[in-house]
Amino acid sequence: MLWSLLFFSLIAPFNTESIQLNGTETSQSSIYEDDNTLKYTSDRAIDGDVKICTNTKQQMNSWWRIDLMGVYRISSIEIFNKASVHSVINGCEIYIGYSPELNRTADLKFETIENFATDIWNTFKGNGNVSGRYITVIYPKEEPLVLCEVKINGTKEESPFVLIQENKTWEEALSHCRAQNMDLASILDANTQTLVGLEAMKATTDFVWLGLGHICILDFWFWVNDHCLTFEYWAPESGTDVCDVSAAMEKNWEHHWHKKNADQQLNFICAK
Repeated sequence: MLWSLLFFSLIAPFNTESIQLNGTETSQSSIYEDDNTLKYTSDRAIDGDVKICTNTKQQMNSWWRIDLMGVYRISSIEIFNKASVHSVINGCEIYIGYSPELNRTADLKFETIENFATDIWNTFKGNGNVSGRYITVIYPKEEPLVLCEVKINGTKEESPFVLIQENKTWEEALSHCRAQNMDLASILDANTQTLVGLEAMKATTDFVWLGLGHICILDFWFWVNDHCLTFEYWAPESGTDVCDVSAAMEKNWEHHWHKKNADQQLNFICAK
């Protein structure tokens, strides 16, 4: 019976659904403006109308990006372009990643677009299911990038973290989490960094405490759940390793880590 269940789990299809793109954020490398001063902005690619398109200027490596405002396991991406000038986008590359920076070396290439057809939906499934927060389409030529409509299919990854909107010192925050049978958040990779960052965006303070403490006499950083510090995301000017500091994540943008006096009172993030 156990082997039967295991076999079924291996062959069972991956449950996927169309991701609702309302509330997501889009951007692009440049904005084309026609003779009537109409701007072909990035949000036109997710407005539900295949006749209204986004369009960049003619530049090298033009790109379009969407921030899904969550971590998703992507099963497929669909693109529709109506027949017009520059609507065939063969050679474009689709990337999925966690970093807000446009960095093709850090993101995973999902697929290179080939045999693109206009006036129909083109589906790209990549090489298996890939997880990330950001999806980027890049045209590695000196061409404008045109996208009339984009659909994304996959499932959302549930966060194991919860923001506590109470102001406490680092020690008080640790005690609060543990009193609730949780712990201050530990970040082990880009995936957990992104999930914690999404919680930090809801904070009422500019920084939130993480479960990364510092032993002054040893000049040693440690996660409170005893995991090794193998992944780091310090701000370029995060401060020096002095006594009585702990790590806090910035609320906005890149969610870098900063060394803050442990007596500061901040919101904090617990791991469920």
